[in-house]
Amino acid sequence: MPRIDPVPIDPDGNPVTNSVLARVLARRPAILQSYARLDNAVRFHGLLALELKEAVRRATAGEIGCAYCASLGAPRTDLDAREALAVAFAEAVARDPAGITDGQFEVLREEFSEDEIVELVAFICLVAISGQMFGAVMRLEATGPEEAAAYQDVLAGRSRH
Repeated sequence: MPRIDPVPIDPDGNPVTNSVLARVLARRPAILQSYARLDNAVRFHGLLALELKEAVRRATAGEIGCAYCASLGAPRTDLDAREALAVAFAEAVARDPAGITDGQFEVLREEFSEDEIVELVAFICLVAISGQMFGAVMRLEATGPEEAAAYQDVLAGRSRH
């Protein structure tokens, strides 16, 4: 059970807007609206493929310990070189953000432009880790199959590649 009771399910909502994460954040509507806008901007717009961002999100969910976030999709094992590098970097950020070295940035520069690195770090910090940390602190429970499927449908509808 979450540490804070979510608002009731909206009968006119959908599985994403009725997710436990959205319903806990909805206790403070202005925060939910701002978080949703930021999430949308960083997750669905930019230079990096949504598939890469989703691989990062899935990998960091385990590092952070958010059962809800982890239940939205298991980490992939079929990562390409860019995805694997982004995931390894994200896991390092999740473990020790202050411990990231200049050397790790040099490795990123071999595969990513500086603009892509800014987007990657923003995604890791603002979406993956902040949402997952919120979920872990609030003890949001793993989602059911309907909500997980709805999340995957949103991703499938937004995929650029």
